[in-house]
Amino acid sequence: MAELKKVQRCYHCGVELQTNDENSSGYIRKEILAAYPEGLLLCDKCFNTQRFNSKPKEANFDENYLEILKEIQEKKPLVVYVIDLFSFEGSFISKITEMLSNVDVLVIGNKRDLLPKNVDNSKLKEYVSHRLRVSKLKVLDVILTSTNPNYNIEEMFNKIYELRNGRDVYFVGASLSGKSALIAEFLKMYKNQTSSLIKTITFKNTQLRGFQIPIDDNSYIFETPGTNIDNSILSKVERSVQNLIIPKKSVVEKKFRLGKDQVLFLGGLASISLISDKKCNITLYVSNKINVLSTKNKENIFESLLNKNKLKPISENLKSFADFDVYDFQVTEQGMRDIGILGLGWFKFKGENQTFRISVPKGVFIYTTRSKI
Repeated sequence: MAELKKVQRCYHCGVELQTNDENSSGYIRKEILAAYPEGLLLCDKCFNTQRFNSKPKEANFDENYLEILKEIQEKKPLVVYVIDLFSFEGSFISKITEMLSNVDVLVIGNKRDLLPKNVDNSKLKEYVSHRLRVSKLKVLDVILTSTNPNYNIEEMFNKIYELRNGRDVYFVGASLSGKSALIAEFLKMYKNQTSSLIKTITFKNTQLRGFQIPIDDNSYIFETPGTNIDNSILSKVERSVQNLIIPKKSVVEKKFRLGKDQVLFLGGLASISLISDKKCNITLYVSNKINVLSTKNKENIFESLLNKNKLKPISENLKSFADFDVYDFQVTEQGMRDIGILGLGWFKFKGENQTFRISVPKGVFIYTTRSKI
């Protein structure tokens, strides 16, 4: 009887896969082929140079900002570190946390209104505090805030006055963390009882500018400029798409049961699939404006769906799957875990040694942590 056997080809370039000659096209290591006999595989060339990075890209750091951090180290003020709760990992640049390690820090978990209302605030505060202490920051307290509606703003500034002990106060945080909006809310209730004026300043030895707000005759609140996050998906797409990615109200949890032959497309911006055999329940947290499509994982499925206008939103910068990096994430930790795409959102699942395949625009950071919700 005749035997029908499927020819295994590279998912990206289409060349027939082979394990004999690493200098010839289509070479793939035997152990990879054995581990995923039915998987969507790539030849070594595509894996190493065209589709995959060995490590997600970390954000570049504006060296001018070091001068502000040096000033903070010298003065030992109270630092108010504003964290975007929705884009949590985007709030951290390792150099900044390293240089703030010996300074008193009040952490503000901002944009609480974007998370589901049923999230336990005490557990969320504990998670934020733990995450920053792991980064070796001296966390004095954590307050959850939102400027829409006005939530805990007065509590935040009462806490600042309580903790500063006559010192200056420096607001720091990533771009789009909502730091400026918090300052604006403060100014609505602010009464200047000093002889000094609120003014814009240029920080010493830099071209960076910010606000100086007098608290008393000898101390000030300084709003530092937001640190740029160039490894967020927001830095890779046009403004109209950014407006759809950034949530305007509480996100709705989306629940899926992923199998090995499925892929979730988050519009035309990213995709999630499961490499391992055992099915897995995930809960997805992304803007309500992003259409999430669950479909079969087939060759060239991205281009096919794109041509049929089934992926929304899409970006003019992402015209084919060659514009994406792809990562295989093996999760060995147990318990509830998150895998996040910086600037876009994250999904939650129970860790049971799964391997997920995540595609993101080139240069976008992805991460895994214990679940924050």
